[in-house]
Amino acid sequence: MRKIVLAVLAFSLLAAPVCAQTYDVVIRNGRILDGSGNPFFYADVGINGDEIVVVGDLSAAVGRTELDAAGQYVTPGFIGLHEHIDRQILAGHGTVPNYVTQGFTTAVINADGLTGGVWPLSTQRDSLEKLGHQLNLVPMVPHGVIRTMVMGTEPADVMRHAIPSEVEEMRALVRLGMEEGAFGLTTGLEYNPMRYSSMEEVQELAKVVGEYGGHFQAHMRSQGRYPKWQVPSHMDDPVQQHVSWLDAIMEVLDVGRAANIPVMLDHIHPKGPREWGVSRATTQLIDRSWKDGYPVYINMHSYEGYSAYVTLIPRWAFTKGEVAGQSAADDFPPVDYTGMMDNLAERLADPSTAAMIRRDVDYEIIRQGGADNLLITDFSDPTFVGKTLADVMKELGKDELETAIWLQENGLDQLGGVLWMAKAVGRIDIEEWMRQDYTAVSLDRGVDTGDHSSKSTHPGEYGTSGRLLREFAMERGTISLPHAIRSMTGLSAQILGLTDRGRIAPGMKADVVVFDPERVRSDATYLDPYVYQEGMTWVMVNGELVVVDEKATDALPGVVLEPQRTSKRPIS
Repeated sequence: MRKIVLAVLAFSLLAAPVCAQTYDVVIRNGRILDGSGNPFFYADVGINGDEIVVVGDLSAAVGRTELDAAGQYVTPGFIGLHEHIDRQILAGHGTVPNYVTQGFTTAVINADGLTGGVWPLSTQRDSLEKLGHQLNLVPMVPHGVIRTMVMGTEPADVMRHAIPSEVEEMRALVRLGMEEGAFGLTTGLEYNPMRYSSMEEVQELAKVVGEYGGHFQAHMRSQGRYPKWQVPSHMDDPVQQHVSWLDAIMEVLDVGRAANIPVMLDHIHPKGPREWGVSRATTQLIDRSWKDGYPVYINMHSYEGYSAYVTLIPRWAFTKGEVAGQSAADDFPPVDYTGMMDNLAERLADPSTAAMIRRDVDYEIIRQGGADNLLITDFSDPTFVGKTLADVMKELGKDELETAIWLQENGLDQLGGVLWMAKAVGRIDIEEWMRQDYTAVSLDRGVDTGDHSSKSTHPGEYGTSGRLLREFAMERGTISLPHAIRSMTGLSAQILGLTDRGRIAPGMKADVVVFDPERVRSDATYLDPYVYQEGMTWVMVNGELVVVDEKATDALPGVVLEPQRTSKRPIS
């Protein structure tokens, strides 16, 4: 066990020279990576209350708590920019051990235009503060919530562009959210009801955010050739607007220009081999935006795979009758699956319809990474877990469509019959984006509540920072260690307009990580995700230890942060 000296103040005063300065916490002998991207320097850190008060030589000082960081790095606390923890915290899970053992001390909530079911944001803030929580939380105005409040939930109400009076109602709700302490606006443009919005609607809402110095961040409208809710065979309905990857990128960039605010592309990951390499075109567009004076940021989690509810056979092939504008990714608008296997057999008996189904299956397999990259994480026969679609095709001697049908007939009692982990993101794109000085980090995950039964949990829920530091910085050398730390600290604070976090310096809040470069790593895998990260020796939130000797504590020192950037012209 690493040495923590907890000294009673009276003892400290007796043992130390009369003139010795006393601090609540002294971190000694560490290598300081201060969050700026600069190389490390040796220094001690003195903390009083929730604030760093001195960085320098504290050999003559004493601390009520002393941490010996010899051979380790001392960094600012990490900031997750797109997180799904609000609903679970509001359900009583204030400790977030999977986040703090990765070094995360702050998280952006209400991601993808969603919330934990609480509106207005003042009520959400009050509830969070009453319950208590381990991380600092950054609230955002959720586009999907306010769109539902104005337009309703029925398909006829939602599956259209908002009219001007409805946009004005939404603008008023955005203004309310900003007045109540939101940092900006989030949206999930591939999700209901936001996928039915126009670009003009999004721009008008973003302009309100600009009045308060806020920023805009988006799960983009498409992550490939088509958005996730579309398939090639069904593009004739008026709501099936075709949006490609670069169309989706340009939409977010245009929002930034129209509203004159910083924008951020959330958890960036184009899907499927036909998109691999698109990162170069993306960074060229972003670089041009920066050159023109419009800040554009990226956040990412650096895994090739992602957890998603994948159905290889299109949903429309199972339904009792077709529904105009039916989604390929969810069941909005509502559909009827009564007699779904009989419905599928009937459609396969029609040569023209069967050809459409095969086309959609082929496309979906490529979208999800190809047969070699679709990994089974749950199936009725456990011997299939860990096999790829290609493995199963070879074993059965069937083609892609035949195999998808067999998996449905013999699999889990759910649409598709299989839980997949789709390894659809190209390493070339991960590394291209990671190298950019405007790329930060997100987990895009939830809280470890103690229930480890899910077969679709992503390893990034437990090992995002460890993978970034060990694999990409220390082993592959894709980025330097100072660059990696900056991407999770100083850069993230700049994006959010936080001037008192993201750096190790006097006057900054005491969100601090001490990690061991020899031990930091993640052993979480796609098939065994519930493995806590190693190497984060101590983690502090607002001056209070939430990790001791790599183990999470039960402390709840987090606060709901208040925006610090109020001017229209962003701080950059």
